[in-house]
Amino acid sequence: MREFLVVTSVSAAHGRGVSGHTLAGFLRTYAGRRAVETCTPDELLAGGPRSAKTVFLGLPSPAGERHLARLRHRHLVLFDLHDHHYPLWDDANRELLRSASGLYLKCWTDERWDFGIRMGLAPVRRYAKLRLAVEAGRLRRGLGLPEPDHRYDALFLGAATGRDPRGADPALVPNQRVSWLLELRDQAPELKVWGGLLARSVSPGLQERYGDLSRFVLRGKVPFHRYFAALRRSRVALTPEGNAPWSYRHYEAIYARSLLVTCDFRRLHTLVPLPSEGMVHVEDGAPVLPALERALRLRRERPEILEENVRFLERFLAGGLYSRRRPELWERFVAQLPR
Repeated sequence: MREFLVVTSVSAAHGRGVSGHTLAGFLRTYAGRRAVETCTPDELLAGGPRSAKTVFLGLPSPAGERHLARLRHRHLVLFDLHDHHYPLWDDANRELLRSASGLYLKCWTDERWDFGIRMGLAPVRRYAKLRLAVEAGRLRRGLGLPEPDHRYDALFLGAATGRDPRGADPALVPNQRVSWLLELRDQAPELKVWGGLLARSVSPGLQERYGDLSRFVLRGKVPFHRYFAALRRSRVALTPEGNAPWSYRHYEAIYARSLLVTCDFRRLHTLVPLPSEGMVHVEDGAPVLPALERALRLRRERPEILEENVRFLERFLAGGLYSRRRPELWERFVAQLPR
């Protein structure tokens, strides 16, 4: 019997990472390739029974009683890697899956959630390009080359996404990314801010709601090397909430030695934890400018906090990637699984 089986989710609009291959790759990194098998729900029905000590079932999924009858396992764990703030089961299989499993994994958890099932943390996809940028920085420091001048006070780059209103009037759900940029434009025009909103994400409805956003719109694709170079030249990185409260920018900014001003993360958790005491948090609905001013002051008064944040991440990652050389992350993941 294998250790792990990952039954991938069915979501036509998303790629391999969201379907479950990110989770399978994470498991193989620490447990070995032979310990992990993957299949789709259709393959599960078409073949014979599948056996594993722990089965991870990706959602959304058509999985029902026929699918579960093909599984031989000790534990069933549900997961989804989407940005929704709620589980992705549906009316047809909600009660079946909740009764068959006692754990649901997402990319982040919120202490305020209550979905009638224990919530746990899933790994997110890591990118080799971040590892290359981290290694390049290590080599520069090893050669004694100076750090770049900090020509920007703050940086934000991303889509103009906001939290899924799920039944609420979208006009009543604030878009933190847009509101932060507007606040800095109107109240602190002297600050040098790099970046903006990706043009493809700025809808007519958003413009109608917030007014002219053309100053913030970036057209075309921004290569990662240009973005990361700007991060290294920015004193502060802004990480307002988008579809989800976490983003890759949290980790990228720490490795770039940029101090984070983030949406309020104090009751949120991710598998690779963030250094909560080394970030400046902005409560929902609160202005961002006071937090940015605190972050700029903190950089001046405690410049060592930047390296402290990097060392915190490196307890769990090796140069931005998952690695057996960082067993604490695997131990953190396994500790939440049923025994």
